[in-house]
Amino acid sequence: MFKKFALTCIFLMFAIPSAAAELKVTFINPGFSDDNPTGNFWLNVTAFMQAAAEDLNIDLSVMYANRNHIDMKKMVDKALSRDDHYLVLVDEKSVVAQALLSSQETHDKIIFLLNAPTKQEQIRLRSKGFGILGSIVPDNFQAGRLLIQQLDSLVLRSKKNPVVNSLALLGETATEAARQREQGLLSHSNRSYNLKLQQRIDANWSQQEAYRITKGLLKRFPETKLIWAANDAMAKGAAEAATKLSIRQQIRIGGVNWDKDHHKVLDASVGGHVTLGAFTLVKIADHFNDPANIIGDNELPIFKVYNNKYEPLYKAIHSKTLDKIDFRYFSITHTSPTPKPFTLDNMTALVK
Repeated sequence: MFKKFALTCIFLMFAIPSAAAELKVTFINPGFSDDNPTGNFWLNVTAFMQAAAEDLNIDLSVMYANRNHIDMKKMVDKALSRDDHYLVLVDEKSVVAQALLSSQETHDKIIFLLNAPTKQEQIRLRSKGFGILGSIVPDNFQAGRLLIQQLDSLVLRSKKNPVVNSLALLGETATEAARQREQGLLSHSNRSYNLKLQQRIDANWSQQEAYRITKGLLKRFPETKLIWAANDAMAKGAAEAATKLSIRQQIRIGGVNWDKDHHKVLDASVGGHVTLGAFTLVKIADHFNDPANIIGDNELPIFKVYNNKYEPLYKAIHSKTLDKIDFRYFSITHTSPTPKPFTLDNMTALVK
């Protein structure tokens, strides 16, 4: 009897792990691990991923590069040597793609989040032996266009002088996200007869730099009525400059990200892409469950202009209560009820 029991135990030890093994994922976060001048966007990306990882039974490891590209390259090498099932990487300014291409290591399951390598770089990575499963990126063109449309709608025009003098703070134009948001801005402004872009300038995503730049620009262009910024941190810097010059009330100012307390200082904010780290883990969990569930390249029109409808989700983001969202509801393995599309409206409904 004892021999039978022992054999059964041995069988179970070898039979169960393949089905019950915990999914391991490493995420290299390019941002800071604490509060910083560019806002808390990257911290909130991690918060969404941690909440999703808990729901999906994923062992998630997060490494922070603190905006240091040299450290980022070292972390890529370190991550490649780990035995985690999947790597989630952010390829800002092709730093990660170049780090992978120069590495002696490879990995068979890599997903790019928010910023992906070019098609040519992906061909080179695959030819070197990397398994590029896909990418999850937001439609940044949509974000730039939504923001300028919202701000333009808020400006009060006079029949005597209908021209809307505007400024644009572009972020860091070496990044694809900044370039696409600028294209979204131009797609509207170039077709709006009365919207005049006086200056477009790179402010490196920074609140302090945006304050300094905007203060000088507003002295040069005192009739400015609208300031479009590629993120909320820069928009806040612009608002601070306008307040310092006692002309804040005459200018509509907005940005991207839904940063904490944006509604107290800005006239508009477009957001939603902070959630995409969670969606990436949903896609990974589905692929891990069945490789037939391909990840592929996904560009999602996730952005929404903030309004009171999204207050429950906004509060969950900034009070770190994302555990209210059960991310299993977005997985195709969830059969009852049927899986929900990954949208801000559906996440907001789950928070309530």
